[in-house]
Amino acid sequence: MFHLGQFQNSIVKYEGALFYARAQADHRRTSSFLRSIGLNYQYLGLYGLAIESYQEALHYLHLNEPTSSNEAALYNSMGNLYRKTHNESKSLELLHKALSLYVSLEDPNKVANVMNNLGANHQNFNNLDSSLYYFQGVLNLADLDIDSPMDLAKDRSATFNNIGVVLLQQEETEKAFPYIEKAYQIHKLSRDQQGLAISYNNLGDYWLKMGRLALASKYLDSAFIVLQETSDKELLVDNLELRFELLEGTDQHKEALFTYKSLDSLKDQLFQDEKLKVEEISNIYLLREKEFENQKISQEAALFALESGKFRQTSLFLSLLGIILSLFLLWVFRNLKRQRGLTQIISAKNKTISLQQTELRHRTANNIMRLQSIIKEIARRVPDNSAQQEMLRSTQLLYSAASLERYLFSIEDEKEVPLKEFLKGLMQQHREMLGKEKRSVEIVYEQSAKIVLPVASVIPISMILTEWIYNSLKYAFEGIDQPKITIAIHLNDQHIKIDYQDNGVGIKDQASKGTGTRLIEKFALDLNARIETLEHQGIRYQLVFNAIGKNLSLK
Repeated sequence: MFHLGQFQNSIVKYEGALFYARAQADHRRTSSFLRSIGLNYQYLGLYGLAIESYQEALHYLHLNEPTSSNEAALYNSMGNLYRKTHNESKSLELLHKALSLYVSLEDPNKVANVMNNLGANHQNFNNLDSSLYYFQGVLNLADLDIDSPMDLAKDRSATFNNIGVVLLQQEETEKAFPYIEKAYQIHKLSRDQQGLAISYNNLGDYWLKMGRLALASKYLDSAFIVLQETSDKELLVDNLELRFELLEGTDQHKEALFTYKSLDSLKDQLFQDEKLKVEEISNIYLLREKEFENQKISQEAALFALESGKFRQTSLFLSLLGIILSLFLLWVFRNLKRQRGLTQIISAKNKTISLQQTELRHRTANNIMRLQSIIKEIARRVPDNSAQQEMLRSTQLLYSAASLERYLFSIEDEKEVPLKEFLKGLMQQHREMLGKEKRSVEIVYEQSAKIVLPVASVIPISMILTEWIYNSLKYAFEGIDQPKITIAIHLNDQHIKIDYQDNGVGIKDQASKGTGTRLIEKFALDLNARIETLEHQGIRYQLVFNAIGKNLSLK
């Protein structure tokens, strides 16, 4: 209805919507409806009511954490309204706020709109230089000038016209003409009758100032003909004022007097129309207030009925929800009780399984140690020295296996073993065994990084080290005053390197490749490792394997 010019009916509709928006505490819609009501009041000329609506809209907008675009639109509307009430400072303040917000939002069309309003504001208060600055800024923003093609300049005909009018007011007549002519060409191309009437009046004013009275008369006559069709009385007043000035300047006093009387009659008619409009608006407004009071009572009754219906629906819903919740809690309680019983049963079974696993490891370790003792006892009675040595080698390997089983008693995760902790224990057991045999061989173990490996990888490592120690003790230290074995483990570029060396007689004096060597090669194959024999005072081996390739975790 607003766009149809039915401002009174538009206000009624918006106030009805406003009532429901306030009842629902919808601040965003409340602010929007109040701004629309303010615009309608502004077009009706009820500026006081319009300002009240705008200020209330701004209040609700701030309650709703304002979006800059809505806030800027309000400031723009209020700035235009204060211009109509001749409050220059307030109008400029609000328009500059709107401009600042639109600039921050990078909205060039809205920026141009506000700049145009600022230009009109300064023109209204006769600040012509400032007015010209803002009108020119609108063209600069659109990258337009007087030579721009029509298809690009057509949307800014009003700006070209405004610049021309301001230049005429500044007596910059020659500068004014290209802008007035540009606006005229755009209006002519678009067949805008009201725009043509404005351009004809401005061209008449221009040629009047230039002393070309015949041309001035021609354009004023054209404007008069167009205005008979558009019935725009304010433009007709401008036309008659220019025509009166023209007739006075050409000493056509009789025609000038007739024109003056027509002008005076038209101004009086405009005044009477405005007065009648104000009286009509006042009467309509009083009548509408009564209607609105009745409508408000009806709306409150409807809202109460709606809220009562909602309350009944809510009560029913809450009752059903309470029943469902009670049933759900009962089901949860019974399920938790059942789960608690199952958890206790599973916990007891897990404890039994854990005890059984521990007992099994104890028995396995003890059986391995008993088997080691039996093999040692048999080895002492075997006359064949070669067979005896192979049996003793087997006892060493069984000893390593028993050590690993004992170590697994003390850790929670039996799938992974900290390498340093396990091998330090294994080396200590070798030292204790050497002590029992009255052999003074020093065993040094070094490891620079924390390495955690699966049990499947630890077994071959311990077996290889045990075999190397056995070989060193058997072949390397005859005639050596201070026998020493050094084991160093390093982690470098995702590779684990085990460095083994002794200070014995060296490889040349050791036995040829036999069972032990074949065992070492087998265990190295399990690790996917390579073994290198390096030159050294005694014997030196390096065992290198890829940590990632074996799915090893490094911690």
